[in-house]
Amino acid sequence: MPYFREYSLICGFEVEMNSFVNIILWIAYVSSLYFSIFLLLVFFDKRQIFEKESDVHLEKFPMVSIIVPAFNEEKTIKKTLISIHNIDYPKDKYEVIVINDGSSDRTPEIVLDYIKDKNNFQLISHDNMGKGASMNKAIGIAKGEFFTCLDADSFVHKLTLRKMLNMYYKENDPRLAIITPAMKVDKPNNLMQKVQWIEYIVIILIARLSSHLDSIYVAPGPFSLYVTQIIRDVGGFDEVSITEDQEIAYRMQLHHYKIRQCFDGYVYTNAPRKIIPFYRQRRRWYLGSIDCVRKYKNLIANKNYGDFGLIQMVKNVAGYVLATTGILIAIYLVIIPLFKRLKNLFLVNFDIWTYIMGYKFKFDYFDILVADIKIGILVLVLFMLGFYFFYMAHKNANEKMMKVGLIVLIPYFAFYYLLKGIILLLSFIEYAQGKKIKWR
Repeated sequence: MPYFREYSLICGFEVEMNSFVNIILWIAYVSSLYFSIFLLLVFFDKRQIFEKESDVHLEKFPMVSIIVPAFNEEKTIKKTLISIHNIDYPKDKYEVIVINDGSSDRTPEIVLDYIKDKNNFQLISHDNMGKGASMNKAIGIAKGEFFTCLDADSFVHKLTLRKMLNMYYKENDPRLAIITPAMKVDKPNNLMQKVQWIEYIVIILIARLSSHLDSIYVAPGPFSLYVTQIIRDVGGFDEVSITEDQEIAYRMQLHHYKIRQCFDGYVYTNAPRKIIPFYRQRRRWYLGSIDCVRKYKNLIANKNYGDFGLIQMVKNVAGYVLATTGILIAIYLVIIPLFKRLKNLFLVNFDIWTYIMGYKFKFDYFDILVADIKIGILVLVLFMLGFYFFYMAHKNANEKMMKVGLIVLIPYFAFYYLLKGIILLLSFIEYAQGKKIKWR
């Protein structure tokens, strides 16, 4: 009897767990379908605008301050400065402020050597204060009506500044505070970088769609363009946040300012080549993002903030919940059974043939006949929508779909989002523990 009772409890738990998994999967399917169709309708509604390219002609050339915060960037800082020096903009109409944030390598020496014959470049050094504090120090002395921030591991296309300013003047909106760039991975070499290259291409399209909905929630560090006085009026950058580029975007939304994306204002950034640096980067992004959602929780489903509150904030929260739940389900459905099979292999001393011969394959033709057709159709529709967005993302970014090779699509679709989901789950755990996280 005790054995029967224990067996019944196990069976009951599995039935309840399977029911829970089915509910979560249905929520994920329906949510994904809803947001996919919503973005698709936005795309079709703005299709004529999407076919236009940015204009580079400017009637006037305002003063622009280009801020380069740098911490131990000796490997890339010179290339960053060269890209700035080569921008197609009058040299007397932009200044470059390099902020050396307590570097312990040769960053300041390399900067000083490069700028010695360039009057519009200057270097300011101080003890390590963090990126937000460094940005605020530069904003305090900036002469530009506009300023940009260019991370010292990124490189701007020579026409991007012109395109951004032209977009600003065409909008002619005093509430427009930030224009974000279209960020691509610079020269992807290994598999890890190529997978991220695809991800960034897709993000460019999503950001462009979000731009038309006033729903952008991050102003990327590489070359976002800001209206200087507006940023000063709201108190500058948050010096505590580890994702100051997200926090400032949320704050702009809070104050009903607008953020637009310059979809072909390209900037190129170095992507992590290995898992550990990638983990550290995404961990910081996720922890900062979670903190921003908590800080601005009153915007969630708030109709006073339009599509940002009703769509973007809800999507952000739903994305976190579904991603972490999905990872837990994957652990239950994949990881735990895998460990059980490894345990069984251990019991037969890893005699593979004996294990295979003793394994009972359960296959019932009736299972196929009664399979949930609705889920199959839903997954097929999501796949078709995903492929269409994937195609349009490359077209939007003026890139060929097979640029990084067909084989890269396998890890991108099969493993990459699982990896990001695991990092997100670990970030939630760390955030819940209340650990203080630094920018670096």
